[in-house]
Amino acid sequence: MVMSKFKKKIIPVIKWLSIDLDEVIVDIFVSNGLMFNTIEWRRSDNSVILHYINDDLDFEFNFEDMYESVQKEIYMFLLRNYLN
Repeated sequence: MVMSKFKKKIIPVIKWLSIDLDEVIVDIFVSNGLMFNTIEWRRSDNSVILHYINDDLDFEFNFEDMYESVQKEIYMFLLRNYLN
């Protein structure tokens, strides 16, 4: 499977923001109405997972399963708000 261009770009951002913990706790609001509470890079399988936490439930979403426009929006959100 070929890695998406935004996954390739977002992994270093997650690494930098997480300071070796591989997960960033941040509310990410996407224009289609979705909200995520954390973004995580999993070293074991090199995946990027977004988490939505509701009460005691943790819903996981694979970054690569999202439309490219949503991937770009999440990537740009992190750049604008944390690396500017």
